[in-house]
Amino acid sequence: MSAVVRKRDIDDPQVGEFLAAHPTYLFQEPVWCRVLAALWHEVSYYCLEEDGRIVLVQPAVAMRLVFFRLLYCGLPYGGPVGDLARCGEFMDKLSKVARGEGIHEIRLSKNVYDPAPVLPRFAVQEHVQQVLRLGGRTEDEVWSALKKRVRRDVRLAERRGVIVESVAGRQGRDELFQMYAQTMTRNETFVVWNREMIEAMGNLLVGAGRGEMLLARHEGRALAGMVTFYSGKRCFYFLGASSGEERSLCPNDAVIWEAIRRALARGCEDFDFMIASRDDAALIEFKDKWNTTRHPYLFYERPLARAVCLLWNAGFRLARTRLGGRLIRWFHRT
Repeated sequence: MSAVVRKRDIDDPQVGEFLAAHPTYLFQEPVWCRVLAALWHEVSYYCLEEDGRIVLVQPAVAMRLVFFRLLYCGLPYGGPVGDLARCGEFMDKLSKVARGEGIHEIRLSKNVYDPAPVLPRFAVQEHVQQVLRLGGRTEDEVWSALKKRVRRDVRLAERRGVIVESVAGRQGRDELFQMYAQTMTRNETFVVWNREMIEAMGNLLVGAGRGEMLLARHEGRALAGMVTFYSGKRCFYFLGASSGEERSLCPNDAVIWEAIRRALARGCEDFDFMIASRDDAALIEFKDKWNTTRHPYLFYERPLARAVCLLWNAGFRLARTRLGGRLIRWFHRT
């Protein structure tokens, strides 16, 4: 019997059993798929199956973006799990299935933790992943290795009364999301994660001890915040936000250092600052100042409807400009 690709629900028990029997991390697990479901896109697992058994599993989000349909495999991380030698075969079969579902393009993400697939029919984009190595180091050693200006700014925040606390309840999540939306507006871009997803993160991950939501406050006002997730010996810095006010108090530095301290206390070996676009020099530089190491972060992309993809890519390039960001925000307000 030849192998086939079958789409399964995120809570399918056979998928759960397969994943439990193989090495995985958070962004490949069903709990993360349930968080992503808050974005109102279809989230599922595509499985390569042979003789009635699963041999490979890939989490994927079918994203409806205006006129464009993207099958995003691994959002933001999360390559295939199982017999990785069959990844090329799986992707060829997945392309046929996706085309039948009206998908215009397949995207597969690849970070430093995932092995590189061999996908000759896919184009490759390279961006940046930045990781702070914690393994084998004490808090004092990590602190001493930071740049002088970072240590200065963290101390300044402490002296001036900036307090970092865990988010508790809906009000704190509202404040975090509002700052995130403000941050996207200041950066002349669009909001990626919605308020429902913040709630899902809090309920499914932070509430289960698999993450942190932190706010830096000064005299009661929230000035900066972040969301981190724990998976094995890794801590993922998933989301950062700030109000843009009282920058002289250095609330961003204070909240990041507290997150690093908490990751160290849990025995994490990596503090992953995650992804920056290759052309986002300011964000890359901000992460560099924390003594991170740069790694290539790859998108493997295969267009299934070339004319539609060309049109979408042109529109997406416009959307990432300041003018495009303003147009998108105006559209959402009307």
